[in-house]
Amino acid sequence: MKKNNSLSHLTLLKKEQDKKIPKITSEINKRSMRAYHEQYWYGENFLYDFFEIQQIKNKSVLEIGPAEAGLLKFFKEKGADCTGIELSPLRFTHSKLLNNLNNLKLLTGDICDKQSYKELNNHKYDYIIIRDVIEHIDDKFNALKNLYDLLSDEGKLFISFPPKYCPFAGHQQTIKNNLGKLPYIHLLPNVLYKKFLSILKHPKEAIGYLLATKSTRISVTEMKKIFIELNFSIKKSNLYFFRPAYKFRFNLPILKNPFSKIPVLNEIFTNGALFVLKKKKS
Repeated sequence: MKKNNSLSHLTLLKKEQDKKIPKITSEINKRSMRAYHEQYWYGENFLYDFFEIQQIKNKSVLEIGPAEAGLLKFFKEKGADCTGIELSPLRFTHSKLLNNLNNLKLLTGDICDKQSYKELNNHKYDYIIIRDVIEHIDDKFNALKNLYDLLSDEGKLFISFPPKYCPFAGHQQTIKNNLGKLPYIHLLPNVLYKKFLSILKHPKEAIGYLLATKSTRISVTEMKKIFIELNFSIKKSNLYFFRPAYKFRFNLPILKNPFSKIPVLNEIFTNGALFVLKKKKS
């Protein structure tokens, strides 16, 4: 699955993908279209290999929070049976517009609420993906417990997130004013952080989003404790300083955190924590 990752290649890849998309991209903002391309790229250039997949044809793949579902599109094109559960109505609409020709099963639901996706409760999936979503969920234990129930006995679960104390765990990179993009700025006390964002004239509703994101963050240590409680086995674990998505976004090399074995430093210098989990055998 090794690809030419140059910027020129990415430009050509996007053009090729756009040819396959119905002419509705004017209904979707540029940020969402870029996310769609990134999702597809992530599957093709990283996740397929990270999962160590030998054969994906006719295997079942479930993604929690697929957004525009570009990642599921990639796995579908490889022959997998793909399903996505999306909470955001807007991004669910985008995923339907972008993938209505790809025979994906897309539905709205909340992974913390089994009733919201009850039609899937009797399914078991070979591969489950929850990429950069868990940090936005309040009840992480319940979310991962439900994923455990949806995972087949030999299945693999991929989970990624920016750790609680890393430079951009607050998602402040979404702030338009460059001063707001300062690393670790989200670690300010809420009163000061809110005041700082107001001075930058960041929209009130967007400030609410950033504060909510701050409140639901989780550290690597805390996440591992949940894995143990739920009887997951960690089959693969990488902590990245430049996480794989940065290759697509900024053309930066994929670089592991050189301090990943040192407590505290493993938290504050890791921009992306990635795990592959399996159920422990009794």
